[in-house]
Amino acid sequence: MTKITKQQIDVLQKIMELELESLVDETQQEMDPQLKASINEINGGAADVDDEAVADTIVDVDNAIIGMHLQKARDLNTALDRIQTGTYGICIDCGDDISFERLTAYPTAKRCIICQSRREKTRANRPASTI
Repeated sequence: MTKITKQQIDVLQKIMELELESLVDETQQEMDPQLKASINEINGGAADVDDEAVADTIVDVDNAIIGMHLQKARDLNTALDRIQTGTYGICIDCGDDISFERLTAYPTAKRCIICQSRREKTRANRPASTI
């Protein structure tokens, strides 16, 4: 497998930095209370149980979206840290190079395609935990 070049890393770094900037902006907008209309404003002031359920669902969805944004931001920051330490593009499991094609499709990849496939198969075969 061919090691990725400095120029390829620079391109991927720029893509990740732009994506991170966009995620931060989106998250700030999701969290801005001035951009959120209350359920009372939406329905003219009279809230009932169904309206409260809708409002709770909206809050839950917003929180889920924010959580996804934060996880993606963590992944991007971790990948950018790997660039700084010189470990970007190296599989954390086997130490082989991660292909440029894989990194282009998934810039935050920590594993080569073989190790990632192995990991997914192992996790898929685990019994579901009981809560």
